[in-house]
Amino acid sequence: LAYVEWFTPFQQPESHHGLYKVGRLIRHGERLASIIDISDIRRSIHLIPNFGAVAPREWMSSTVLECCSTFFVNPFSDRHAYLTLV
Repeated sequence: LAYVEWFTPFQQPESHHGLYKVGRLIRHGERLASIIDISDIRRSIHLIPNFGAVAPREWMSSTVLECCSTFFVNPFSDRHAYLTLV
């Protein structure tokens, strides 16, 4: 089993860099999450924090997933394909 937090569906990519922006799905003030069978997971994705003009100093690799509310999906990083080639 795996714990999964859900994010918003893709909309149009951002015009200036072509990346898709996603945010956490919130229901009743809580993050929408599920416990799913691991066989239902197809791929992982690489999320890039939406820093804005300046990255906040309190954002660290250990806290950024909690601090940041929106992310960009990195379409250039496909860990599955990379590991298949290695």
